[in-house]
Amino acid sequence: MRAKKLVACALSAAMMLGLSSMTGCGSAKKDYDLYIYNTKSEIADSIQDLCKDYETETGVKVKVYTCGTQETMETLRSEMNSKNYPTLYAINQAQFTEWNEGGFVLPSTSVNNEELKSIYDSIPDSMQLADESGASCGIPYNVEGYGLIADTQMICDVFGLDSADAFVADYRSANYEEFTGMIKAIDDYINGKGGEKVTLSGNAYTTAKDKTATTENMNGVFAIAGAEKWTYANHYTNYALNAVFPNYNATAAATKEDVDKLEEPLVKMVQELDMLSSYTAGPSGKVDRGSEYINSTVTGYDQAVQTFAEGKAMFIKQGNWVYGTIAGVDADKASRLTMLPMKVNLEQSDISAEGVTVDKMNSSIPEFVSQYYVINKKDSEEEQKAAEDFLVWLYTSDTGKDYITNKFAFVPFNADESEKLENPLSNSLVYYMSNDLVMGNDFDAFPESWGLNTIGATIQEQLFTNPDQWDENTIRTGVEDALTKWKDSIKE
Repeated sequence: MRAKKLVACALSAAMMLGLSSMTGCGSAKKDYDLYIYNTKSEIADSIQDLCKDYETETGVKVKVYTCGTQETMETLRSEMNSKNYPTLYAINQAQFTEWNEGGFVLPSTSVNNEELKSIYDSIPDSMQLADESGASCGIPYNVEGYGLIADTQMICDVFGLDSADAFVADYRSANYEEFTGMIKAIDDYINGKGGEKVTLSGNAYTTAKDKTATTENMNGVFAIAGAEKWTYANHYTNYALNAVFPNYNATAAATKEDVDKLEEPLVKMVQELDMLSSYTAGPSGKVDRGSEYINSTVTGYDQAVQTFAEGKAMFIKQGNWVYGTIAGVDADKASRLTMLPMKVNLEQSDISAEGVTVDKMNSSIPEFVSQYYVINKKDSEEEQKAAEDFLVWLYTSDTGKDYITNKFAFVPFNADESEKLENPLSNSLVYYMSNDLVMGNDFDAFPESWGLNTIGATIQEQLFTNPDQWDENTIRTGVEDALTKWKDSIKE
Protein backbone atom coordinates (compact mmCIF):
# COMPACT_ATOMS: atom_id res chain seq x y z
CA MET A 1 0.00 0.00 0.00
CA ARG A 2 0.96 3.61 -0.03
CA ALA A 3 4.44 3.76 1.42
CA LYS A 4 4.37 7.14 3.08
CA LYS A 5 1.10 6.74 4.97
CA LEU A 6 1.86 7.16 8.67
CA VAL A 7 -0.55 6.93 11.56
CA ALA A 8 0.32 7.46 15.20
CA CYS A 9 0.58 4.50 17.52
CA ALA A 10 -2.40 3.74 19.68
CA LEU A 11 -0.22 4.44 22.70
CA SER A 12 2.60 6.93 23.11
CA ALA A 13 6.16 5.65 23.29
CA ALA A 14 6.32 6.51 26.97
CA MET A 15 3.17 4.56 27.73
CA MET A 16 4.50 1.67 25.71
CA LEU A 17 7.70 1.55 27.70
CA GLY A 18 5.68 1.62 30.87
CA LEU A 19 3.55 -1.25 29.64
CA SER A 20 6.62 -3.27 28.74
CA SER A 21 8.24 -2.74 32.11
CA MET A 22 5.04 -3.71 33.92
CA THR A 23 4.52 -6.85 31.91
CA GLY A 24 8.20 -7.69 32.19
CA CYS A 25 8.09 -7.91 35.99
CA GLY A 26 6.81 -11.09 37.53
CA SER A 27 4.05 -9.44 39.58
CA ALA A 28 1.89 -8.33 36.64
CA LYS A 29 -1.30 -10.35 36.30
CA LYS A 30 -3.13 -10.87 33.04
CA ASP A 31 -6.72 -9.69 32.85
CA TYR A 32 -7.26 -11.27 29.43
CA ASP A 33 -7.22 -14.69 27.78
CA LEU A 34 -5.65 -13.72 24.44
CA TYR A 35 -3.33 -10.86 23.44
CA ILE A 36 -3.38 -9.67 19.80
CA TYR A 37 -0.80 -7.27 18.35
CA ASN A 38 -2.36 -5.44 15.36
CA THR A 39 -0.47 -3.23 12.88
CA LYS A 40 -3.41 -2.13 10.70
CA SER A 41 -4.24 1.24 12.22
CA GLU A 42 -7.23 1.70 9.92
CA ILE A 43 -9.04 -1.09 11.79
CA ALA A 44 -7.98 -0.02 15.29
CA ASP A 45 -11.52 0.76 16.44
CA SER A 46 -13.31 -2.01 14.58
CA ILE A 47 -10.95 -4.74 15.80
CA GLN A 48 -11.70 -3.63 19.37
CA ASP A 49 -15.41 -3.99 18.58
CA LEU A 50 -14.71 -7.39 17.04
CA CYS A 51 -13.04 -8.62 20.20
CA LYS A 52 -15.92 -7.37 22.35
CA ASP A 53 -18.34 -9.34 20.16
CA TYR A 54 -16.04 -12.35 20.39
CA GLU A 55 -16.09 -12.15 24.18
CA THR A 56 -19.89 -11.90 24.12
CA GLU A 57 -20.17 -15.01 21.96
CA THR A 58 -17.42 -17.13 23.55
CA GLY A 59 -16.61 -15.68 26.97
CA VAL A 60 -12.96 -15.27 25.93
CA LYS A 61 -11.50 -11.85 26.80
CA VAL A 62 -9.12 -10.43 24.20
CA LYS A 63 -6.59 -7.64 24.65
CA VAL A 64 -5.69 -5.76 21.44
CA TYR A 65 -2.80 -3.38 20.96
CA THR A 66 -2.68 -1.44 17.69
CA CYS A 67 0.42 0.27 16.36
CA GLY A 68 0.34 1.69 12.85
CA THR A 69 3.56 3.64 12.47
CA GLN A 70 6.75 2.62 10.68
CA GLU A 71 8.06 1.59 14.12
CA THR A 72 5.71 -1.40 14.39
CA MET A 73 8.57 -3.89 14.50
CA GLU A 74 10.50 -2.00 17.17
CA THR A 75 7.39 -1.93 19.31
CA LEU A 76 6.75 -5.62 18.64
CA ARG A 77 10.32 -6.46 19.66
CA SER A 78 9.73 -4.62 22.92
CA GLU A 79 6.54 -6.57 23.54
CA MET A 80 8.18 -9.89 22.70
CA ASN A 81 10.87 -9.13 25.31
CA SER A 82 8.23 -8.75 28.01
CA LYS A 83 6.80 -11.71 29.91
CA ASN A 84 3.24 -11.15 28.75
CA TYR A 85 3.94 -11.10 25.04
CA PRO A 86 1.27 -11.32 22.32
CA THR A 87 0.06 -14.75 21.30
CA LEU A 88 -1.28 -13.55 17.97
CA TYR A 89 0.67 -10.88 16.11
CA ALA A 90 0.94 -9.32 12.66
CA ILE A 91 3.96 -9.27 10.34
CA ASN A 92 4.57 -9.08 6.61
CA GLN A 93 6.61 -11.40 4.43
CA ALA A 94 9.77 -9.30 4.61
CA GLN A 95 9.70 -9.48 8.43
CA PHE A 96 9.03 -13.22 8.58
CA THR A 97 12.66 -14.42 8.66
CA GLU A 98 13.50 -12.44 11.80
CA TRP A 99 10.61 -13.88 13.80
CA ASN A 100 10.87 -17.39 12.41
CA GLU A 101 14.60 -17.62 13.15
CA GLY A 102 13.89 -16.22 16.62
CA GLY A 103 11.49 -19.09 17.33
CA PHE A 104 8.34 -16.96 17.51
CA VAL A 105 6.43 -18.62 14.63
CA LEU A 106 4.12 -21.59 15.12
CA PRO A 107 3.86 -23.46 11.78
CA SER A 108 0.64 -25.09 10.63
CA THR A 109 2.22 -28.51 11.20
CA SER A 110 2.25 -27.77 14.95
CA VAL A 111 -1.33 -26.51 15.09
CA ASN A 112 -3.79 -28.77 16.94
CA ASN A 113 -7.06 -27.29 15.69
CA GLU A 114 -8.12 -29.27 12.61
CA GLU A 115 -10.41 -26.49 11.36
CA LEU A 116 -7.49 -24.06 11.46
CA LYS A 117 -5.30 -26.55 9.60
CA SER A 118 -7.96 -26.62 6.87
CA ILE A 119 -7.86 -22.82 6.68
CA TYR A 120 -4.07 -22.87 6.32
CA ASP A 121 -4.37 -25.53 3.60
CA SER A 122 -6.93 -23.44 1.68
CA ILE A 123 -4.60 -20.44 1.29
CA PRO A 124 -3.48 -20.18 -2.37
CA ASP A 125 0.20 -20.84 -3.00
CA SER A 126 0.76 -17.26 -4.14
CA MET A 127 -0.38 -15.97 -0.73
CA GLN A 128 1.39 -18.47 1.50
CA LEU A 129 3.73 -17.36 4.27
CA ALA A 130 5.80 -20.54 4.40
CA ASP A 131 8.95 -21.69 6.16
CA GLU A 132 11.79 -23.64 4.54
CA SER A 133 9.90 -26.91 4.93
CA GLY A 134 6.91 -25.49 3.10
CA ALA A 135 4.70 -25.35 6.19
CA SER A 136 2.19 -22.51 6.22
CA CYS A 137 2.93 -20.01 8.98
CA GLY A 138 0.39 -17.20 8.69
CA ILE A 139 -3.21 -16.33 7.84
CA PRO A 140 -3.63 -13.34 5.46
CA TYR A 141 -5.23 -10.25 7.01
CA ASN A 142 -6.31 -8.85 3.67
CA VAL A 143 -5.57 -9.16 -0.03
CA GLU A 144 -4.66 -6.10 -2.07
CA GLY A 145 -3.95 -5.68 -5.75
CA TYR A 146 -3.12 -3.01 -8.28
CA GLY A 147 -3.55 -2.26 -11.95
CA LEU A 148 -4.94 0.46 -14.19
CA ILE A 149 -7.96 2.05 -12.53
CA ALA A 150 -10.63 3.58 -14.77
CA ASP A 151 -14.08 5.16 -14.48
CA THR A 152 -16.50 3.04 -16.53
CA GLN A 153 -18.60 6.12 -17.36
CA MET A 154 -15.53 7.81 -18.78
CA ILE A 155 -14.86 4.71 -20.89
CA CYS A 156 -18.42 4.93 -22.22
CA ASP A 157 -18.13 8.63 -23.01
CA VAL A 158 -14.71 8.41 -24.67
CA PHE A 159 -15.80 5.53 -26.90
CA GLY A 160 -19.48 6.40 -27.35
CA LEU A 161 -20.78 3.31 -25.55
CA ASP A 162 -23.95 2.63 -23.57
CA SER A 163 -22.15 0.06 -21.40
CA ALA A 164 -18.48 -0.49 -20.65
CA ASP A 165 -18.85 -4.24 -20.09
CA ALA A 166 -17.75 -5.40 -23.56
CA PHE A 167 -14.88 -2.90 -23.62
CA VAL A 168 -13.62 -4.08 -20.22
CA ALA A 169 -13.81 -7.72 -21.29
CA ASP A 170 -11.95 -7.02 -24.54
CA TYR A 171 -9.35 -4.88 -22.80
CA ARG A 172 -8.59 -7.60 -20.27
CA SER A 173 -7.39 -9.95 -23.01
CA ALA A 174 -5.88 -7.31 -25.33
CA ASN A 175 -2.17 -7.31 -26.19
CA TYR A 176 0.46 -4.63 -25.79
CA GLU A 177 0.24 -3.35 -29.36
CA GLU A 178 -3.52 -2.87 -29.01
CA PHE A 179 -2.89 -1.10 -25.70
CA THR A 180 -0.51 1.43 -27.26
CA GLY A 181 -2.97 2.07 -30.10
CA MET A 182 -5.72 2.74 -27.57
CA ILE A 183 -3.52 5.21 -25.68
CA LYS A 184 -2.78 7.21 -28.82
CA ALA A 185 -6.47 7.31 -29.75
CA ILE A 186 -7.45 8.54 -26.28
CA ASP A 187 -4.73 11.20 -26.46
CA ASP A 188 -6.12 12.34 -29.81
CA TYR A 189 -9.61 12.49 -28.27
CA ILE A 190 -8.30 14.65 -25.42
CA ASN A 191 -6.75 16.99 -27.99
CA GLY A 192 -10.00 17.37 -29.95
CA LYS A 193 -9.48 14.69 -32.60
CA GLY A 194 -12.23 12.12 -32.15
CA GLY A 195 -13.38 9.38 -34.48
CA GLU A 196 -10.19 7.31 -34.11
CA LYS A 197 -10.57 3.54 -34.42
CA VAL A 198 -8.87 1.14 -32.02
CA THR A 199 -8.87 -2.64 -31.74
CA LEU A 200 -8.99 -4.60 -28.50
CA SER A 201 -8.90 -8.40 -28.63
CA GLY A 202 -9.77 -8.12 -32.30
CA ASN A 203 -12.90 -6.02 -31.71
CA ALA A 204 -13.15 -2.45 -33.00
CA TYR A 205 -13.99 0.65 -30.97
CA THR A 206 -14.14 4.26 -32.15
CA THR A 207 -13.54 7.33 -30.02
CA ALA A 208 -16.39 9.83 -29.81
CA LYS A 209 -16.13 13.14 -31.60
CA ASP A 210 -17.42 15.28 -28.77
CA LYS A 211 -16.53 15.60 -25.11
CA THR A 212 -19.02 15.23 -22.29
CA ALA A 213 -19.35 16.52 -18.75
CA THR A 214 -17.37 13.47 -17.64
CA THR A 215 -14.49 13.96 -20.09
CA GLU A 216 -14.27 17.73 -20.56
CA ASN A 217 -11.56 18.13 -17.89
CA MET A 218 -9.23 15.45 -19.32
CA ASN A 219 -5.72 16.71 -20.07
CA GLY A 220 -3.76 13.45 -20.10
CA VAL A 221 -4.25 9.71 -20.41
CA PHE A 222 -2.53 8.73 -17.13
CA ALA A 223 -2.21 10.22 -13.66
CA ILE A 224 1.34 9.24 -12.69
CA ALA A 225 3.01 9.92 -9.34
CA GLY A 226 6.43 10.79 -10.75
CA ALA A 227 7.54 12.21 -7.41
CA GLU A 228 6.87 8.90 -5.63
CA LYS A 229 9.61 6.37 -6.40
CA TRP A 230 7.74 3.48 -4.77
CA THR A 231 4.99 3.62 -7.40
CA TYR A 232 7.39 2.60 -10.16
CA ALA A 233 10.57 1.38 -8.43
CA ASN A 234 8.56 -1.21 -6.52
CA HIS A 235 5.16 -1.68 -8.11
CA TYR A 236 6.20 -1.18 -11.72
CA THR A 237 9.45 -3.14 -11.77
CA ASN A 238 7.48 -5.95 -10.15
CA TYR A 239 6.21 -6.87 -13.62
CA ALA A 240 9.79 -7.61 -14.69
CA LEU A 241 10.26 -9.72 -11.54
CA ASN A 242 7.29 -11.86 -12.51
CA ALA A 243 8.92 -12.61 -15.86
CA VAL A 244 11.88 -14.23 -14.07
CA PHE A 245 10.93 -15.37 -10.56
CA PRO A 246 8.00 -17.62 -9.60
CA ASN A 247 7.54 -16.23 -6.09
CA TYR A 248 8.93 -14.17 -3.21
CA ASN A 249 11.27 -16.87 -1.91
CA ALA A 250 12.83 -17.37 -5.34
CA THR A 251 13.41 -13.62 -5.64
CA ALA A 252 14.98 -13.44 -2.18
CA ALA A 253 17.27 -16.37 -3.01
CA ALA A 254 18.27 -15.03 -6.44
CA THR A 255 21.72 -15.94 -7.71
CA LYS A 256 23.79 -13.60 -9.85
CA GLU A 257 22.78 -15.65 -12.88
CA ASP A 258 19.11 -15.17 -11.95
CA VAL A 259 19.58 -11.42 -11.64
CA ASP A 260 21.16 -11.30 -15.11
CA LYS A 261 17.90 -12.69 -16.53
CA LEU A 262 16.16 -9.53 -15.34
CA GLU A 263 18.03 -7.24 -17.72
CA GLU A 264 15.86 -7.60 -20.81
CA PRO A 265 12.48 -7.57 -19.01
CA LEU A 266 13.55 -4.56 -16.96
CA VAL A 267 14.84 -2.64 -19.99
CA LYS A 268 11.59 -3.23 -21.84
CA MET A 269 9.42 -2.27 -18.89
CA VAL A 270 11.37 0.98 -18.46
CA GLN A 271 10.86 1.60 -22.18
CA GLU A 272 7.15 1.15 -21.57
CA LEU A 273 7.35 3.65 -18.73
CA ASP A 274 8.92 6.08 -21.20
CA MET A 275 5.82 5.72 -23.37
CA LEU A 276 3.31 6.00 -20.52
CA SER A 277 4.98 9.06 -19.00
CA SER A 278 4.59 10.90 -22.30
CA TYR A 279 0.82 11.06 -21.71
CA THR A 280 0.67 12.38 -18.14
CA ALA A 281 -2.22 14.43 -16.80
CA GLY A 282 -1.67 17.12 -14.20
CA PRO A 283 -3.67 19.34 -11.86
CA SER A 284 -3.67 22.24 -14.32
CA GLY A 285 -2.77 20.63 -17.65
CA LYS A 286 -0.60 17.98 -19.26
CA VAL A 287 2.66 17.42 -17.38
CA ASP A 288 5.82 17.09 -19.46
CA ARG A 289 8.89 15.31 -18.15
CA GLY A 290 11.39 17.60 -16.53
CA SER A 291 11.83 19.13 -13.08
CA GLU A 292 8.06 19.54 -12.70
CA TYR A 293 7.55 15.82 -13.28
CA ILE A 294 9.17 14.91 -9.97
CA ASN A 295 7.66 17.82 -8.02
CA SER A 296 5.43 16.43 -5.28
CA THR A 297 2.99 19.34 -5.58
CA VAL A 298 2.33 18.25 -9.18
CA THR A 299 2.96 14.49 -9.28
CA GLY A 300 2.98 13.41 -5.64
CA TYR A 301 0.81 10.46 -4.61
CA ASP A 302 -2.00 12.59 -3.19
CA GLN A 303 -1.95 14.94 -6.17
CA ALA A 304 -1.95 12.09 -8.71
CA VAL A 305 -4.99 10.49 -7.06
CA GLN A 306 -6.66 13.91 -6.91
CA THR A 307 -5.94 14.49 -10.61
CA PHE A 308 -7.60 11.20 -11.48
CA ALA A 309 -10.52 11.75 -9.11
CA GLU A 310 -11.22 15.12 -10.73
CA GLY A 311 -11.58 13.48 -14.14
CA LYS A 312 -8.37 14.88 -15.61
CA ALA A 313 -6.92 11.46 -16.50
CA MET A 314 -8.37 8.32 -18.05
CA PHE A 315 -6.27 5.93 -15.93
CA ILE A 316 -4.20 5.74 -12.78
CA LYS A 317 -2.02 2.77 -11.89
CA GLN A 318 -2.88 2.18 -8.26
CA GLY A 319 -4.53 -0.36 -6.01
CA ASN A 320 -7.89 -1.06 -4.43
CA TRP A 321 -6.82 1.01 -1.40
CA VAL A 322 -7.40 4.31 -3.28
CA TYR A 323 -11.17 3.84 -3.34
CA GLY A 324 -11.78 5.79 -0.13
CA THR A 325 -9.68 8.75 -1.27
CA ILE A 326 -11.46 8.93 -4.62
CA ALA A 327 -14.85 8.58 -2.91
CA GLY A 328 -13.94 11.58 -0.76
CA VAL A 329 -13.56 13.67 -3.92
CA ASP A 330 -16.37 12.21 -6.04
CA ALA A 331 -18.52 9.45 -4.56
CA ASP A 332 -20.34 8.83 -7.84
CA LYS A 333 -17.09 8.35 -9.71
CA ALA A 334 -15.79 6.03 -7.01
CA SER A 335 -18.86 3.80 -7.40
CA ARG A 336 -18.08 3.38 -11.12
CA LEU A 337 -14.44 2.32 -10.83
CA THR A 338 -12.95 -0.81 -12.34
CA MET A 339 -9.43 -2.23 -12.27
CA LEU A 340 -7.77 -3.36 -15.50
CA PRO A 341 -4.50 -5.26 -16.03
CA MET A 342 -1.41 -3.35 -17.07
CA LYS A 343 -0.10 -4.54 -20.43
CA VAL A 344 3.55 -5.58 -20.57
CA ASN A 345 6.09 -4.69 -23.24
CA LEU A 346 7.52 -8.22 -23.28
CA GLU A 347 8.00 -11.10 -25.69
CA GLN A 348 7.88 -14.74 -24.67
CA SER A 349 11.66 -14.97 -25.08
CA ASP A 350 12.03 -12.38 -22.28
CA ILE A 351 10.22 -14.64 -19.81
CA SER A 352 12.11 -17.39 -17.98
CA ALA A 353 9.70 -18.09 -15.09
CA GLU A 354 8.18 -21.52 -15.60
CA GLY A 355 4.56 -21.53 -16.76
CA VAL A 356 4.38 -17.76 -17.27
CA THR A 357 3.24 -16.43 -20.65
CA VAL A 358 2.90 -12.96 -22.12
CA ASP A 359 -0.84 -13.51 -22.51
CA LYS A 360 -1.18 -14.49 -18.85
CA MET A 361 0.76 -11.43 -17.70
CA ASN A 362 -1.33 -9.16 -19.92
CA SER A 363 -4.51 -10.53 -18.35
CA SER A 364 -3.39 -10.51 -14.71
CA ILE A 365 -2.84 -8.06 -11.87
CA PRO A 366 -0.33 -8.28 -9.01
CA GLU A 367 -1.92 -9.37 -5.73
CA PHE A 368 -0.33 -9.35 -2.31
CA VAL A 369 -0.93 -9.82 1.37
CA SER A 370 0.20 -6.83 3.38
CA GLN A 371 0.04 -8.54 6.79
CA TYR A 372 -0.40 -12.02 8.24
CA TYR A 373 -1.74 -13.27 11.55
CA VAL A 374 1.01 -15.39 13.14
CA ILE A 375 0.72 -17.49 16.31
CA ASN A 376 3.55 -17.10 18.83
CA LYS A 377 5.38 -20.41 19.23
CA LYS A 378 6.89 -19.28 22.54
CA ASP A 379 3.54 -18.86 24.26
CA SER A 380 1.76 -21.47 26.35
CA GLU A 381 -0.31 -24.22 24.75
CA GLU A 382 -3.37 -22.78 26.45
CA GLU A 383 -2.91 -19.37 24.85
CA GLN A 384 -1.94 -20.90 21.51
CA LYS A 385 -5.24 -22.78 21.62
CA ALA A 386 -7.03 -19.50 22.34
CA ALA A 387 -5.38 -17.97 19.27
CA GLU A 388 -6.29 -20.98 17.12
CA ASP A 389 -9.93 -20.84 18.23
CA PHE A 390 -10.07 -17.08 17.57
CA LEU A 391 -8.76 -17.45 14.02
CA VAL A 392 -11.24 -20.21 13.23
CA TRP A 393 -14.08 -18.03 14.54
CA LEU A 394 -12.85 -14.99 12.60
CA TYR A 395 -12.71 -16.82 9.27
CA THR A 396 -15.74 -19.13 9.60
CA SER A 397 -18.40 -17.45 11.76
CA ASP A 398 -20.96 -15.06 10.29
CA THR A 399 -19.87 -12.37 12.75
CA GLY A 400 -16.18 -12.76 11.94
CA LYS A 401 -16.69 -12.79 8.19
CA ASP A 402 -18.94 -9.72 8.42
CA TYR A 403 -16.17 -7.84 10.22
CA ILE A 404 -13.58 -8.81 7.60
CA THR A 405 -15.57 -7.74 4.55
CA ASN A 406 -17.78 -4.95 5.90
CA LYS A 407 -16.33 -3.44 9.08
CA PHE A 408 -12.66 -3.81 8.08
CA ALA A 409 -13.47 -3.40 4.35
CA PHE A 410 -10.91 -6.13 3.62
CA VAL A 411 -10.76 -8.62 0.77
CA PRO A 412 -10.48 -12.08 2.38
CA PHE A 413 -7.98 -14.48 0.84
CA ASN A 414 -10.80 -16.94 0.11
CA ALA A 415 -13.21 -14.43 -1.45
CA ASP A 416 -15.14 -15.46 -4.54
CA GLU A 417 -17.35 -13.61 -7.00
CA SER A 418 -20.49 -14.39 -5.03
CA GLU A 419 -19.33 -11.82 -2.46
CA LYS A 420 -20.11 -8.25 -3.47
CA LEU A 421 -18.09 -5.67 -1.59
CA GLU A 422 -18.76 -1.95 -1.29
CA ASN A 423 -15.44 -1.13 -2.96
CA PRO A 424 -15.78 -1.86 -6.71
CA LEU A 425 -11.99 -2.09 -7.02
CA SER A 426 -12.04 -4.90 -4.47
CA ASN A 427 -14.72 -6.62 -6.54
CA SER A 428 -12.40 -6.32 -9.54
CA LEU A 429 -9.61 -7.87 -7.47
CA VAL A 430 -11.89 -10.76 -6.50
CA TYR A 431 -12.64 -11.34 -10.20
CA TYR A 432 -8.92 -11.76 -10.97
CA MET A 433 -8.38 -13.94 -7.90
CA SER A 434 -11.34 -16.18 -8.76
CA ASN A 435 -10.17 -16.63 -12.34
CA ASP A 436 -6.50 -17.28 -11.48
CA LEU A 437 -5.47 -14.06 -13.20
CA VAL A 438 -3.01 -12.87 -10.59
CA MET A 439 0.75 -12.56 -10.35
CA GLY A 440 3.14 -12.15 -7.46
CA ASN A 441 4.12 -8.89 -5.81
CA ASP A 442 7.63 -9.79 -4.75
CA PHE A 443 9.52 -6.50 -4.67
CA ASP A 444 9.89 -6.81 -0.88
CA ALA A 445 12.50 -9.46 -1.72
CA PHE A 446 14.74 -6.82 -3.34
CA PRO A 447 18.04 -6.21 -1.54
CA GLU A 448 17.53 -3.53 1.09
CA SER A 449 16.75 -0.13 -0.49
CA TRP A 450 17.54 -1.44 -3.98
CA GLY A 451 14.12 -0.59 -5.36
CA LEU A 452 13.88 2.99 -4.13
CA ASN A 453 17.51 4.06 -3.98
CA THR A 454 18.90 2.25 -7.02
CA ILE A 455 16.49 1.54 -9.88
CA GLY A 456 13.99 4.07 -8.49
CA ALA A 457 16.59 6.81 -8.29
CA THR A 458 17.77 6.02 -11.83
CA ILE A 459 14.26 6.35 -13.24
CA GLN A 460 13.43 9.48 -11.30
CA GLU A 461 16.68 11.41 -11.54
CA GLN A 462 17.94 10.39 -14.98
CA LEU A 463 14.79 9.61 -16.95
CA PHE A 464 11.76 11.45 -15.56
CA THR A 465 13.71 14.70 -15.74
CA ASN A 466 14.51 14.05 -19.42
CA PRO A 467 11.86 15.57 -21.73
CA ASP A 468 13.09 13.63 -24.76
CA GLN A 469 12.37 10.02 -25.64
CA TRP A 470 14.71 7.80 -23.64
CA ASP A 471 17.25 6.08 -25.88
CA GLU A 472 17.87 2.38 -25.33
CA ASN A 473 21.55 2.80 -24.47
CA THR A 474 20.74 5.16 -21.59
CA ILE A 475 18.05 2.82 -20.29
CA ARG A 476 20.22 -0.27 -20.62
CA THR A 477 23.18 1.37 -18.90
CA GLY A 478 20.98 2.43 -15.99
CA VAL A 479 19.47 -1.05 -15.70
CA GLU A 480 22.88 -2.76 -15.91
CA ASP A 481 24.30 -0.49 -13.20
CA ALA A 482 21.30 -1.19 -10.96
CA LEU A 483 21.53 -4.95 -11.47
CA THR A 484 25.27 -4.87 -10.74
CA LYS A 485 24.49 -3.35 -7.34
CA TRP A 486 21.96 -6.12 -6.72
CA LYS A 487 24.56 -8.77 -7.64
CA ASP A 488 27.17 -7.10 -5.43
CA SER A 489 24.83 -7.61 -2.46
CA ILE A 490 24.62 -11.38 -3.03
CA LYS A 491 26.85 -13.40 -0.73
CA GLU A 492 28.26 -16.51 -2.38
